[in-house]
Amino acid sequence: MLLAVESYFHDALRPAVPETVDVATGPSQGPAAEVEALVEVCASSFKLALPEGDDLTAQRQPSYFAQVHRWPGNGTTRDFTLPANAQGQVAEVESPPGRPLRRGDDYTLEGTTLRLFRAPMTADEAVVAFLRGERAEGFLERRRCELRLTVRAWVKAPGNAAPLLSRALAAALAASSDLGNLEDEDTFPEESGVRMRLLQPAATLLGVTRTLEAVGATFFSRAQASFLIRGECEQLISLGTPEPVGIIREVRRDT
Repeated sequence: MLLAVESYFHDALRPAVPETVDVATGPSQGPAAEVEALVEVCASSFKLALPEGDDLTAQRQPSYFAQVHRWPGNGTTRDFTLPANAQGQVAEVESPPGRPLRRGDDYTLEGTTLRLFRAPMTADEAVVAFLRGERAEGFLERRRCELRLTVRAWVKAPGNAAPLLSRALAAALAASSDLGNLEDEDTFPEESGVRMRLLQPAATLLGVTRTLEAVGATFFSRAQASFLIRGECEQLISLGTPEPVGIIREVRRDT
């Protein structure tokens, strides 16, 4: 989930930062001595609230087999057909990814075809459908959670990192004002039976600091902004494999 948050903010900051400045994600390694400037995006912690009482399983619900199907968009197509191997009922639709649509208001389901009332924008991944299948061993659990995010700017002294951070911070604030659901793409339901999502996240700026730091024998001006992100972590654990589904292709009457 940390990587999903970093990737989201990296993509938001990249256009706001000069092309000559790299935008790195992950734990801070600091700038190399020959680098003039650097921006870092680091999600450093992910903490879930414990259920009340002594029972750690108190918030768990029955699990189910799930499938996720994704389609690209070309700006005009509104119909998206589920593949022949799709199993289960359409439970959620997002377009763009992370933005839930309302059935009846934003889309309809006609047989195996999702029909959006408005064509999604051109994108490699424009529509996502979550299918809910038969009951499975495992559990579904949703718990409140919080993440810590830092956006850090480095500029070689005697330069000042504050202007570079200001540009990055403006982009981060704009991105944090309209966060959608985020999916941990490092989990693959079809292979592992595990899916994690951050639902309805909200971010707030905690503060800004500025220091002068030595990296080896080189001094850098460092400015950073700290964010707190809160939301609900959904964990779907589906163990085993779905029962095969037979399809009646022909009916004959013996006489």
